[in-house]
Amino acid sequence: MPRVEHWSQLRIGLIVLVAIIAGVAAVLSFARIGALHGKTTRLYLVTDMASGVLNGTEVWLAGKKVGLVRSVELRPPVSDTAERIAIAMDVLDPYVRYIRRNSDIRIQPGGRLIGSPVIYIEVGTAAAPGVSAGDTLRAGAQVQARSGLADASSLGDSLTEIATTASTIRSQFDSTANDLSGLARTSSRQANAVHVALDNLSDRALASHGTLAGFVRDSARLRADAARMSALADSIGMAANNGSGEIGRFRRDSTLVLQARQTLVSVADLRRRVARYAGRSDEGTVLAAQLDRAHAQLDSIVQDAKTHPLRYITF
Repeated sequence: MPRVEHWSQLRIGLIVLVAIIAGVAAVLSFARIGALHGKTTRLYLVTDMASGVLNGTEVWLAGKKVGLVRSVELRPPVSDTAERIAIAMDVLDPYVRYIRRNSDIRIQPGGRLIGSPVIYIEVGTAAAPGVSAGDTLRAGAQVQARSGLADASSLGDSLTEIATTASTIRSQFDSTANDLSGLARTSSRQANAVHVALDNLSDRALASHGTLAGFVRDSARLRADAARMSALADSIGMAANNGSGEIGRFRRDSTLVLQARQTLVSVADLRRRVARYAGRSDEGTVLAAQLDRAHAQLDSIVQDAKTHPLRYITF
C-alpha cells in the first residue's frame, strides 16, 4: 500500500524558506547598499554642464565619497547660461565643515579616466567661510579634456592614411611597370623611395620633440604627478583646517608647515613642466589649472603659518 503524504510533513521546510526570504528582505531593506549612513546636509550646486550626472551620482571631497546627488534639474531659460543646471546634493554632516566658499568644484570621471562621473569638491582654504544647510555652490565652467591617448589615436590615424596613400601609389607604379617594361626599374626605385620616406616620417613623428609627440609621451606621467600633488595638497589642507583628533595633533606638529613648503616647491616645479603644454592642449590646460589650485591652497597654509606661527607650535 503506497505511503500517504501530508502537507504537515513540509512544515519545517516551509518555515526555513520563509526565514530565508525574510532575512534577504531585511538585508535589502536596512543595509541600503550604496546609500549614505548617517545624518546629511542638503547643499545645492549650479553649473553650465552636467554630462553623465544622475540621481545617485557620488559626491567626493578630496577623493573620498561623502555624499550623493538627489536631483538634477534645468533652471528656467532666464537663468544665467553659466548656471543653467541645478543639482541637489546630500553630504554627510562630518564633512560639511571642510567645504568652503572657495572650494573648487568640477564634474569629472571618478578614479579612472573612463569611469563614471562624480561631483569632485576640493577642500577650500582656512580663510574662506564655510557652508551651511541650503547654501548654493557654483562650479566653474566644465571642460571636456582630451587625453593624451586621444592625441596618440589621432596621430595614428594620420599615419594610417599616409600608409594607405603610399600603398595606392605603389600599386599604380607596379601597374605602370607591367605595361611599360622599360620603366619597371624606375617605378620600383620610386616606390621604394616612397616607403623609405614614410618610414622616416613615422619615426620622426613618434620620436620628435614637438608639442604633440612630447605630450603623448609625457601625458601619463604628468597626470600621475599632478594627481599625486593634488591629493597631497588636499591632505595637508584637511590637516590644517581640523583642530581635533589625530589630524589635529598632526596640525600642531611643526612638520606640517615644513611639509607644506616642500610640497609647494614640488608643485611649482611640476607647474613649470606643464606650462609649455597649457594653451596648446586641452589636457595641458586642465592640468595647469589643477596645479594652480594646489599651489594656492598650499601657499595659503604657508602664509597663515607666517602670520600666526603659534597655531603650529606644539605645547
